[in-house]
Amino acid sequence: MPQVRRLPKQRIAKLSLPERIDVEFIEKLRPVLQAPTVKWIGELGNVGDEPPLLGLSLALLAGGTIARRPLLQRAAIRMLLAHLFAIALKEWGKNNVDRTRPNKQLRSGRYHMAKGKSRAAALRSFPSGHTASAWALARAFSRDYPRYTGSVLAAAAVNGALQIPRGAHYPGDVVAGGMAGAIAEKVADLMIRMIGLRPTGQKLVAAA
Repeated sequence: MPQVRRLPKQRIAKLSLPERIDVEFIEKLRPVLQAPTVKWIGELGNVGDEPPLLGLSLALLAGGTIARRPLLQRAAIRMLLAHLFAIALKEWGKNNVDRTRPNKQLRSGRYHMAKGKSRAAALRSFPSGHTASAWALARAFSRDYPRYTGSVLAAAAVNGALQIPRGAHYPGDVVAGGMAGAIAEKVADLMIRMIGLRPTGQKLVAAA
């Protein structure tokens, strides 16, 4: 069997409280997170990646346009804007903070988090971009379709949670991603309000 490389307790003790909670959580769940089935389940979280969510937004925009459903059109535009702002926020975070991904911690027994601009994927754990975009889109869609709020936010939360068994993010990364997504959606909503987009009959119009 391959040698298990755990993060030394002395190293963990020197971390800030939020970091310590994250890395200890990963260490305690090591047997579970390294199970093939759990890894496979975690990969389902990739539905929250940028291309699938962009495709979903564009599909809804096309559907709303073809079916002449302006409310759906506005929801899709809101989702696209929220998605773009979420990407910008998560890129800002990743480009200014270097953080080891959990799967690297599990493999090497090493951990690092500090200000930095590394482009290495293994050091771009903070924040979770999948969570940021999924949460932003869920909140954006629920603005125009509030009756689905519970369902879409639950789906976004599940997507965020799946980033942990993927070994891609710590719980703190997921929380930060959710916050980034909420901010991104709020900015998108403010832009929609400034433009004055509103459904009128079978058309989507902007304020004069």
